[in-house]
Amino acid sequence: MPSFKKIAHRGASGDYPENSRLAFEKAIAAGADMIEFDCQLTADGHVVVFHDERLSRTAGSRGKVHDKTLDQLRKLDIGKWRKPGFRGEKILTLEEALEVFAGQVDLCLEIKAFAGAPPGIELKLLFILSHYDYLDRTIISSCDYRSLARVRELAPEVTLGIIHGARSKIDPLAAAERLGASSIHIQNELANREFCHSAWQIGLDVFVWTVNQRREIEQFAALGVQGIVSDFPARLAAAGSAR
Repeated sequence: MPSFKKIAHRGASGDYPENSRLAFEKAIAAGADMIEFDCQLTADGHVVVFHDERLSRTAGSRGKVHDKTLDQLRKLDIGKWRKPGFRGEKILTLEEALEVFAGQVDLCLEIKAFAGAPPGIELKLLFILSHYDYLDRTIISSCDYRSLARVRELAPEVTLGIIHGARSKIDPLAAAERLGASSIHIQNELANREFCHSAWQIGLDVFVWTVNQRREIEQFAALGVQGIVSDFPARLAAAGSAR
């Protein structure tokens, strides 16, 4: 079975609160090669780690991330929605997340681009990643290819990944070539042999998301994809050790 990168989706989010310090620490302990996580801007211009536009699902609060200041977001709890024992987990800034990672894993940072969000996230995250000496170990990805184009303009040397899901109407392979991306991150239902070979023919690595069942992990590994994204990084490690 070919080798593949073991990528923890929002940390070890299958068992722990997503995008939290605890989920990241558990993913590292489980042997993840890379952690996938999401970044967006607060109303006062801080880069925070949070997936949804709205706070209701994981923070139990009304409103949108980009309408709140960092001080307002720090008061929220993103752990207790999973279970009471996870109470106390807080929304992290990108800087705080990088301190958790501490060079132990590579990163796949997804830019969340929502209508009405403050501009300028691309420059800020590039500055922060460079300051923490993590730019060379990070794939910057997004469903918003315009955001990736801004990243490419600001940092021609950065590694980009195209995210492609069932709802996307844009040809991802053409977009990847246009942006000089290194990888395409594709929804598992779309990751058939034909698509993978088309991507490989133009030099792209293929990362598949989100794959949680052991049989599917083994199938995609056997297909030869370069990365598998899972909520359960320990399952990826188990599949990798079985090669």
